[in-house]
Formats: sequence, structure tokens, C-alpha cells
Amino acid sequence: MKYESYNPAEIEPEMLKFWEEHKIVEKLRERNKNGEKFYFLKGPPYTSGRIHLGHAWNMALKDMVLRYKRMKGFKVWDRMGYDMHGLPTEQKVMKKFELKNKEDIEKFGIKKFTEECGKFCVEMMGYMNTDFKRIGATLDFTDPYQPITQSFMESEWWLIKTAYEKGRLYQGLRTMHWDAATQTSVAKHELDYKSVTDTSIFVKFQLVEKPNTYFIIWTTTPWTIPLNLAVMVNPELDYVDVDADGETWIVAKSLVESVMKKAEIDQHKILREFKGEEMEGWTYHHPLNLKQYLPDDLQQNPKLYAVLLSKEYVDDSAGTGLVHCAPGCGPEDYEVGHKNGIPPFNCVNEGGFFENFGSLTGLKAKTDDKKFITEIEKSSALIAKQPYTHDYPYGERSKEPVIFRTTKQWFFRVEDLREKMLAANEEIMWNPVTAKNAYRSWLEHLRDNSITKQRYWGTAVPIWTCKETDEHIVVGSVKELEKLSGQKVA
Repeated sequence: MKYESYNPAEIEPEMLKFWEEHKIVEKLRERNKNGEKFYFLKGPPYTSGRIHLGHAWNMALKDMVLRYKRMKGFKVWDRMGYDMHGLPTEQKVMKKFELKNKEDIEKFGIKKFTEECGKFCVEMMGYMNTDFKRIGATLDFTDPYQPITQSFMESEWWLIKTAYEKGRLYQGLRTMHWDAATQTSVAKHELDYKSVTDTSIFVKFQLVEKPNTYFIIWTTTPWTIPLNLAVMVNPELDYVDVDADGETWIVAKSLVESVMKKAEIDQHKILREFKGEEMEGWTYHHPLNLKQYLPDDLQQNPKLYAVLLSKEYVDDSAGTGLVHCAPGCGPEDYEVGHKNGIPPFNCVNEGGFFENFGSLTGLKAKTDDKKFITEIEKSSALIAKQPYTHDYPYGERSKEPVIFRTTKQWFFRVEDLREKMLAANEEIMWNPVTAKNAYRSWLEHLRDNSITKQRYWGTAVPIWTCKETDEHIVVGSVKELEKLSGQKVA
């Protein structure tokens, strides 16, 4: 092949044809068939469209290693693979059929919808195989692993059953990131953070025993105030009673001037100083008077609308030194609430809307922050509001802001393995070292991993629950399911 000038559009098809006709890749494999073995399994890209520059760059870097190993005489075992389940595929199919939400999918037909998802994945895999070959990748594209195959999904069942047998599978109620746009829980690695400016608010909670005395709290999430169940203070911090225009406000001593300035209080006077531990158990009235909408058992909880102590999650770096606690709206709040016997409460549905909550019914969490602020202002509990710029999580796929929501999920228990994994990480030769540090940081913040999603296109969770006894059966294979059900699984 001779060319007068370099013309990629002309050279590429000729070169690919030459490779195919002369079985170049096959000859490379045959030449090293007795060499030392090197194994490579391709990390799977989503079959949600044609490849983009990121795919090409990733493949080029990895293929470079494989080429080097073959040049060194290694017998390289390599296999291509794809990620096919999940939201990326669902969103493409939803767009194709103009489906807006889960309700539309159910009207369309779940079986029909998943069939369309499968067709889309296989079609895109064919395009992506071709695209990767076009950029010169030398991987084995003859049998890429596919999560939609029965053998692959059955291996996932085996993993879940094994975790169950080892005591590492459990179902729990957790306050988790929730993407209202896609109506499902999302893990930390499925989030993108953006710098946004929200309206933060300062709110006063009136004490029960001292009607003219108020706890002052600060929050950047106004929509969570209706779901407030407690107030957290640091037992070791210094707090003060402050005379603010005739009312007594309780704030951290170090934050008095800051709070008074934001509340535009010109004259104030510190009345007394005390430690946070003194406030444990003090009770207050919720500013929106929503107690009647809480579950009966929660209404009877002795620690409802009371002060809880927390050294871990309360400081005087910002705000007021008192933290409003909504166990159904945040992991730290959940943890403190659980420790004190306060169950998480969250009346927000899958779409992010408040349900059965008086005048707030129908308002959308986060989106309707201004309306929530208006309700607080009507109750005369709002003392200040100001813009606040911070990093906020967005759904990786939906590109919409996420919220926290209490939901029941299945988890793999891994937090007790943190120290063991950190030690193992030190034994790995990382290059560059920044990757090692990043992975160490991820391990240090490791939490039990949720394995369930509230969607349609994915591996079915092989767990059957008795509605009467709440007992579970975890199935590890198709053969086991057929034996238990007495039916042939198609």
C-alpha cells in the first residue's frame, strides 16, 4: 500500500482490510502461545451510544500496554466487555419512546420496555466494537462479556447468595442520596458535585419551658426544616443566652457577633454562659406545628423535638453552633437519631414530593426551597436568610440536584473490612502515588454498599420475602430457583 499523501479517510479502511485479510491480530496471538501469561479484562464502557473521545483515550492507553506485553513475548489473554444494565440505557430508551418517568414506563409495559433496552444494548455493542477496531484496538472482540446474559446474571446471584451465607447481606432502612429525577437511590460514585449558590436560613425554635427563649439554627437546605425532629449541640462547646431585641437567643459563644450581624440586631447583650451538655433533653416547639402529621409512635417518642448531644457533627466553624437534626434527610442526622432512639422520618415520595403533610403536601424537596422559606417566614420563625455558595451533589446521569431520602435497601456489609483493606492498599505498588492516596481516601470513608435500585433494567435481586413473617430466601442460581419453584426458568 503506497500513498502520495497521508489521507486518514483513505488509509484507514485499507489498513483495517489488510489486518482482517491477513489475520494480523490472530498471528500475534499464535506467535506468543507458549509465552508467559498476562491477563487483561477490559473495564466496561456503557453501551449507551457510539464511542466518544474519552472511550478512545482509555482504550488507546490500555491497548498500548497489551501491545507492549506482546512485544515482550507474553501470551496475552484479553477480553472486551460492556456495561449494559442501568440508567444510561433506560434513559436512551425512554427518550426514544418519549417516556418521562417510571409511571410512563409502567403504562408502556415493563416487559416491553426491558426488551427494548436489551435490543438497544446489543445494537450499540455492535457499533462500539466496530469503532474500537477502527482506532486500532487489538483486544478480543469475538466474545465480549455482557451483563445481560443469563450466565453473567447468575454469577451475580451467586455473589449475593455467598454474601448472605457469610453474613454480609442485610436489609436496612438508611438515609441515602436519592435522585428524584430518575426516582432511585444513588451511590456516592454516581454523583457529580457542582458549586452552587443556595439560600441559607437562620430559624428560631421556641423552648417549651421558656417561651421567650429560642434555639437558633442555620441550614442550607430549607426543605428539611419541616422534617426536623431534634436539635444537636456539642457538649463541650461554650454557649450563651443572648438578649436580642427582647428575646433570648441561644447560640455558640464564638458565633454571637456573626449571628447578630446576619439577623441585623444592632443591640444585644450576653446574659449568661454555659456548656452545651447542660442543654441535653431541653425541648422546643416545632415552628411549623407539624407534629400531628408524624407517625403515632414518633409522636410519643420522649426525645422528639429535644436537644441531643454530638461532638462529631457539631462545631462552631459556621452557622450558630446548634444543628437542626432531621434523621430522614441526612446520614449524620440518621446516625445521631438512631443512637438516641429517634427513627428516621421522611414523607417525600420517589419523585421528591411531600405527601400527606398538611399545607406542604405537593411541594418538591429542594426545588421548592423558596416556598418552604415562605412557610417558615409566615410562622415568624425566620430571623435571617443569605446566599451561600457550596458544592452540591447532582445525579451523574440525570444532571439534576439530588436529595436525601430514607429508604429500605439491601446492603453488602463492608465497613468492618476497612482497616484490612487499608492495610492491603499499602502493599500495592501504585503509580502514580496520587492514585494510591485517592484510593486510600476512598477506603477511609468506606460505607456499606447498597446493591439495589428502584428501576427496571438490571439484574433481578434473587431475594424472596414472606409478607407474613418477613423471612427471606436468597437464591444463588437458576437451578436452585427451579428446584424451589418447581418450574422451568426460561
